[in-house]
Order: sequence, then C-alpha cells, then structure tokens
Amino acid sequence: MSNRRMMFALGLTTLAGLASASNAQVVSGTYNDLSGSYNGATFNAHAVDQVGLRTQGNVDRTVSPTGSAQFAPGFVSAANPADFSINLSFIPAGPGLGLGTGSFTVTDVNGVTISGLVDGFWIDGGAQVFFNGSLSAVSFSGPTFTGDVGSFSTAFGAPFLDGALSQLYLVGPGNFFTQSFADVPVNLTFQLTPAPGAAAVLGLGALVATRRRR
Repeated sequence: MSNRRMMFALGLTTLAGLASASNAQVVSGTYNDLSGSYNGATFNAHAVDQVGLRTQGNVDRTVSPTGSAQFAPGFVSAANPADFSINLSFIPAGPGLGLGTGSFTVTDVNGVTISGLVDGFWIDGGAQVFFNGSLSAVSFSGPTFTGDVGSFSTAFGAPFLDGALSQLYLVGPGNFFTQSFADVPVNLTFQLTPAPGAAAVLGLGALVATRRRR
C-alpha cells in the first residue's frame, strides 16, 4: 500500500469512528479518490475517471429495510448520470483554521439525487487538510437510490434529514489555501441522521481535529 493510501486509510479510520456517535444514523456514505481543486475562492471535489485517480463509492441505508448502493472505480465514465460533487468556500478564521459553507450532490445511476447544505470548518494538519461539517436540508429526489450494484428505499418518514460530513486530502506543507491547486485526491465520508444527531457527530469531529493540532 502506498504512503498516500496509508494516510487516507488512517484518516478515514478516524472519520469512520464519528459514525457511531449517533444511534439515529439512517444513511452512511463514503467516496474515495475524488478530484479536489481550489481556484482561489472555492474548493470543489468531484468524481473522476482518469489515470491515477478513479473515484469509487458506496451509500448505505443503515436502518430497516437496509440496503447498499455501490459505485465501482471510475463509475463516472459509465453511460449513466451517476456522480458526486461538493463545493465549499474558504474563509480564514485564525492560524490553521477556516470556515466553509456550500452544498453537495450525490447522483445515482438513474439520476436520483441526495443533496443538501454544508456548514463547517477547515483544519490545517500540515501535509493533510481536514474538513468537518454539519449537513442540513438533505433530501432525496426519488423513491429509490441505485448504484452500479444494489439499491435502497429513500423513504425515511421525513422530507429532510440532517447529518455530518468529514473529508481529508493531502497537500504540500504550507499550502493551506495559499494558492490554487487541482487534481488533489480527496476521501470523504458522510452520515445522515434526524436532528439533533448531527450536532453530536460534528462535536466529535472538532474534538479530533483539536487533538491533532496539539
């Protein structure tokens, strides 16, 4: 396993621990090897299929009836609309810290989307940059979410869900949004819960980030 993969795995192991913070979790998702970029104002990460960077992912319904929608490496090149995209701002908030707001959209093979708003904070980890955020007004555009393999019902008894999102990417030391970049590998995980479960997950993310910076 490459150093990059090892660092990603380590970061995601930490992030995965956040999922257990809320017993009310109803959906969990993970996307690996997204392409991250920053144009001097906005951070974007989206699914790609290119040499050295082939996005794969899965979205799971964790309450009965359970189900899983899985997306194979390079899925975005298939003849269907499946995709993933997140856009976040960066506002400096002190040494090694920043605020970020934006939105995300997850699209399945039939064009059904999971979309919502993101509000959180950036943390400079040296060669790693973390984002921990809360999700709000998350909705599904159709009754079933379908992957390359598997699907699940999006009926949760409520029109909107809240949640939490954490992402990790590796960047050269000293480049904490000091200059533009592109095609940086990004790993991301999210959990959807009825309120107020998201607040507990986000609080744990802040605690992890604070301990890393000491």
